[in-house]
Amino acid sequence: MSVKKRARSHTIALLTDFSWHNWYLGVMKGVILGINPEVRIVDLCHDVSSQDVREGSFVLGNSFEYFPPGTVFLCVVDPGVGGDRRNLIIETDKYFFVGPDNGIMSCVFEKGIVRKVYAVKPGKHTLPLHGRTFLGRDVFAPIATHLTLGVLPSEMGETVDSVLTVPALKPFVNKKNEVSGRAVYVDTFGNIITNISEQFLIEQFGKKVDWDEVTVRIGKRRIKGMKRYYEQGKVGKLMALFDSWGYLELAVNMGNAFNLLGLTEKKSLEVFVSGPAPAPKRK
Repeated sequence: MSVKKRARSHTIALLTDFSWHNWYLGVMKGVILGINPEVRIVDLCHDVSSQDVREGSFVLGNSFEYFPPGTVFLCVVDPGVGGDRRNLIIETDKYFFVGPDNGIMSCVFEKGIVRKVYAVKPGKHTLPLHGRTFLGRDVFAPIATHLTLGVLPSEMGETVDSVLTVPALKPFVNKKNEVSGRAVYVDTFGNIITNISEQFLIEQFGKKVDWDEVTVRIGKRRIKGMKRYYEQGKVGKLMALFDSWGYLELAVNMGNAFNLLGLTEKKSLEVFVSGPAPAPKRK
């Protein structure tokens, strides 16, 4: 009896915390091309902070909707590699997501339409395990690639009813009536992306808020006004703007905000936003 197949997918998008400074990524691509030489491989991001599942989910959640239907997202940010967590295939109305059951794909449940989730064990559609520290090579890459060949998820795993999700850190309004948020990603330019969206600020301050009167506070530093693009800021000076993803971003025109603030990591950076002072009431 022949195995039922879906239509083939043409693209695998890779999301990892491997960086570009070792051979792990290259080996994983070699496995993919060894199974399907015709597949297109897109490097979505390999600079996720080491073992930072929330950051990986943030990047994935702000990216997957820009890809063509049928794309298989191979997500390997795996601090628990070799442990008891499951190996998952998530099927949505448009895409497939492959990765560990550790919260890296939480955003899929927030922003996608999930149809089924499958747990896959090493076997017919994976490589033999050589140790338990590189499942990206031995398990996840083969699973993702077999999906591109049209193999049904049900042929590789069994459906499961629940998975581990790690909710994204949301901004909130503190006792000082400030919007309180955190840094969630630092790009290679040193721009610091926060979890405070423009929409969230509009909900707090109103649609007609004067963005020139908004104040952003980072420690003892205060930034007056929100910009729309980098050139609007003074060269070498810290600025706040709404980036292309709709989030509040800290940046330096012709400089590096992360270095300017003297940071060594992003998790401890808190950002506070206050709106314009209300106009005095007329007597």
